[in-house]
Amino acid sequence: MFLQKNGWSFNKLIAACAALITLPGLSGALAADCAPYYEEAYWDPCAADVPTVTVYADFLYWQVHPEGLEFARLGGIGADLETPVVNNGSIISPKAELQPGFRVGTLIDLDCCNWDFYAQFSWLKTCLAEEIKCNDAQKNLQPLIAANPFLPNPELPLSLARGDWNSTFNVFDFGMGRTFSINCCFDFRPHLGFKASWQSLESKVRYETPQIVENDVVTTPARRMDIRNKADVNGIGLRGGFDAAWRFSPCLRLTGGIAVAAIWADIDILRENIYTPDLNATEVKPVKILGFQASPCALIPVTELLLGLRYDTVVCRYDAFVFAGWENQIWFDMNRFLFVNEGGSGDGYQFGTHGNVTYQGLTLRGGIGF
Repeated sequence: MFLQKNGWSFNKLIAACAALITLPGLSGALAADCAPYYEEAYWDPCAADVPTVTVYADFLYWQVHPEGLEFARLGGIGADLETPVVNNGSIISPKAELQPGFRVGTLIDLDCCNWDFYAQFSWLKTCLAEEIKCNDAQKNLQPLIAANPFLPNPELPLSLARGDWNSTFNVFDFGMGRTFSINCCFDFRPHLGFKASWQSLESKVRYETPQIVENDVVTTPARRMDIRNKADVNGIGLRGGFDAAWRFSPCLRLTGGIAVAAIWADIDILRENIYTPDLNATEVKPVKILGFQASPCALIPVTELLLGLRYDTVVCRYDAFVFAGWENQIWFDMNRFLFVNEGGSGDGYQFGTHGNVTYQGLTLRGGIGF
């Protein structure tokens, strides 16, 4: 009665039990019918054989963000302790922008237990700049980098502040890896090798003060201070990580990787101050009033992340592919410029904050296998 009240009958119960008993066999039959679909040759018809040599080229469109480049402030401080600040001030630094670069590389199958050799070279040149002009003394544009040679009146608000950043990114990665086919649609490739780098980092700051005229007499000429920091970073160290690829259609896969490196680098640092006491006097030449050099050695950690989509096909019987993804690299503590104590009795130098340099952006790749 209970079975009948709930829409069941004895015959239906027998049929359900029979279905449960035969379900494993039915599943096995379905799996057997689908098995050819999961075989590697059928699953990936676009790349049936592993190429002996693969070459590729990347177009990099990366945003570069160096830390510690703040060079001026605008407002934010009252005239005295009894004057409140009406509006918050702003800190000025070069803005991060997308910059084009390239990478070329190769992957060679060593024909031994899925081992391969890889090598790639990356290049990126960066030019960033920010400039602000201020003719209103009430806005109080002031330097953030010490510039006490602005005498007399070192506290006089600036009429111009400009910051430039220029860098050249040269990196060579090479080593060996091994591909493990976890199943028919997932590959895992750990790799270990070296990362070599020779880079040039340059930060330039310019300050100008206005000309002061009283009773038709120039009491304070317009002056300029150019501050230049430059660092050449050259080193090599171990690099390791893994790549992974998940094929979710015959020719399309989600691929990415993680890598870390520790580069032992020689860093040559230069700091210069060039002072122009009168911008309107042609006979007055700029004077180098400060110059320091340092050559420390440092261990620079690097992290790399990459994630994107890859499409495989066949072109004239050769395996070819295109890839589009997002890449991120962080070079820790690489901004090692010099901050100079220019006031009082200080005539020495100290290392500034070790800021990171971050690269991130679009990576477009095209490759072919032979």
